[in-house]
Amino acid sequence: MTDSREKKISHISDHASGKGFSARIVNTSAVIDKLPIGVMVIGKTDTGLVETIFINSFARNIFAIPSTFEVPCQIETIWGANDAVALKNQVFEAFSSSMPSYFEWSILSGGMERHINSQLIPLSDHEGQVTQVICTLEDQTAEKMAEKNLLHHAFHDALTGLPNRVLFRSKLEEAVSEFKSGEAIDGIGCAVLIINIDRFQQINESFGHSAGDRFLVSMAATLRRCIRSSDTLARLSGDEFAVLVSKCRDLEELCMIGERIHDAMRMPYDLDGNEVFTSVSIGVATTLSSAMHPEDLIRDADFAMHSAKTAGKARTEIYKRETHRRAQSQFHLETELRRAVERDDLELHYQPIIDLKTMKLKGFEALTRWVHKDKGFVSPAEFIPLAEETGVIVDLGRWAMRTACSQIRSWIDTYGEEKAVPVNVNVSGIQFARDDVAAMIRETIEEFGIRGEMIRIELTESAIMANPTRISEVLTEIRKLGVKVALDDFGTGYSSLNYLHQFPIDIIKIDRSFIAQLRKGNELYKILTMISQLANSLGHEVVAEGIEDIEHQGMLRDMNFQFVQGFYYSKPLPAKDAGDLHSGNVPWIKS
Repeated sequence: MTDSREKKISHISDHASGKGFSARIVNTSAVIDKLPIGVMVIGKTDTGLVETIFINSFARNIFAIPSTFEVPCQIETIWGANDAVALKNQVFEAFSSSMPSYFEWSILSGGMERHINSQLIPLSDHEGQVTQVICTLEDQTAEKMAEKNLLHHAFHDALTGLPNRVLFRSKLEEAVSEFKSGEAIDGIGCAVLIINIDRFQQINESFGHSAGDRFLVSMAATLRRCIRSSDTLARLSGDEFAVLVSKCRDLEELCMIGERIHDAMRMPYDLDGNEVFTSVSIGVATTLSSAMHPEDLIRDADFAMHSAKTAGKARTEIYKRETHRRAQSQFHLETELRRAVERDDLELHYQPIIDLKTMKLKGFEALTRWVHKDKGFVSPAEFIPLAEETGVIVDLGRWAMRTACSQIRSWIDTYGEEKAVPVNVNVSGIQFARDDVAAMIRETIEEFGIRGEMIRIELTESAIMANPTRISEVLTEIRKLGVKVALDDFGTGYSSLNYLHQFPIDIIKIDRSFIAQLRKGNELYKILTMISQLANSLGHEVVAEGIEDIEHQGMLRDMNFQFVQGFYYSKPLPAKDAGDLHSGNVPWIKS
């Protein structure tokens, strides 16, 4: 067998170096055997079959071929017919084409899949007939495994092993494309569920981030059990997961998935021996309710999830276009409100406060008005809550205080100090929390050179309740400036009477809802009579808001109320019209 093998190698050497090199046959065989690359020599039998006539040591190591395995032999005897078919096909092609070629193939060897890069070099005789083919073998298994691991990490979350946002989006693109092409089953096509853990930050703060990570791994396992095998679960970010339901029939099916998840969340988690209860907020968007773009589906499901949180958490919300349009409109309105404050596009209107005994002007309440260049009049009921939610209220409050003080200065310069009246400016609880209100008022009245008595601030009970201690301290500082404090919407909260002696308050303003229901001798009449007596005994001024007819005026006068305001006397007026009232002309005195 050895002689036959060396004769075959001699033939290779003849082709490589000429007949004169044949004396070094054994040395050439030894060199090839020591190469750091696998080499096989493949020839043809007389019957036309291909056979392996030489395998060097490197190739034997790659495929765990024992040294006792003898050649020549058919390729199938080394690996088996199924595994050798790729190589055999390429060898036959090399024999027939006489052209070198490169190819990649894989084979099971030693209990694992080997990835091989091969080059086939045909060797021809003097007549040009291919008699043998040299096959080089480079083991790329380690590189392929590293590439596979790299791809896995690129598309999977390192903590939970779930698909990450990139892979989730890719799968979503496929599902949407299938739905668009009409290949999806009848129904609503595909859907996205965005799942956010409620109060996850509390777990991190209570038990540490390492425990939080273990909780997320458990959470991933729980969510897997709640979805179908055909659905895709992914982790998009810290405490946010997503589910792709590629084929669903109706919304009820999606709601059932949500219910299974909520039911699972009701069970406690064992976190380092501690029972942890949590919940999730789920948003759902489908290819019918949302746009037909993957990113839009994710965005809309995320919007629905935040709607679920706003509605109280631990619930599932289905995305609705109308709700989203309103939210987008609010977003644009917020941007325009910020610009309006910056550009001084807002106005203060002034509603008169009337002395009920003399029917003379006592003061004004300054009310912000916004006339949008496209939308027209924007109700304060729409933009004030938006300003408070977004924090714009701080700049808006500062603008209102500056504008009011500037207007007071103008009225003093025009009508004289003796005819000028105080102006009430509303201050939001958000501004008390985020701004130094006392310093802001002091700087503003000093800038315009007006006495503190010319400004009165109004705040609501909800503003006080947000931070009673802080508010009390700030109000005390404000009163030192000579500024009086009015408690607005009095009677609408639970503790209004307590505030009269607990906080530095000078004025109480009875909410308009009381006046609207006021009838001679009814329960409200008795309550308001008591409040008037109590306020007067404590030395507080009392203002009744929302007066709209003469009957209310008469009853309030009988109850010994001091001051009133409302549409019966005047709507809020632009600064010029309000200024005309300083002349003593009082149009609310009806004949």
